[in-house]
Amino acid sequence: MTDLRSAGTYALIMETEASKAIPIGKHGNLTIRPGFYVYIGSAFGPGGVWARVSHHKKIQPSPRWHIDYLRKYVGLIEFWYSLDIQKREHQWAGLLEKQCSTTVPMAGFGSSDCHCTSHLFFNASKPDFSSFKTLIQTQISNHSELYRCNSGEPYHPKTSTN
Repeated sequence: MTDLRSAGTYALIMETEASKAIPIGKHGNLTIRPGFYVYIGSAFGPGGVWARVSHHKKIQPSPRWHIDYLRKYVGLIEFWYSLDIQKREHQWAGLLEKQCSTTVPMAGFGSSDCHCTSHLFFNASKPDFSSFKTLIQTQISNHSELYRCNSGEPYHPKTSTN
């Protein structure tokens, strides 16, 4: 069992059928298109991964982060996470950026506090958890286990599915 109240890194897997230009706060407009979006983040504050993903599951009336603006227009279908004690979001973003099936829909999205090109990625088809897990295991040494949780499933802070 994993304790989702622990700190860690996560990926939100989202889907939309819309084609629309949407405002991302002061960052400008993002033109979304039908397909899948992956947002990479970390949760090292109070409540860990559970608190952060719980925040992202809700549509925020007063958006705080870039992802809060996007969530109004895309559905969260699942999330992937690691309870690694090291922040891995920059490594995950770097690996996703190099994938040939992945594009960066908006530079600087979710990465205004780091040197990553973006923390948001687009795929025409649904990203595969097993492939991502294999990529992480082969490219990042000493990385802890990776888990997946369907967003529609109720989950308890102390448990999840692998």
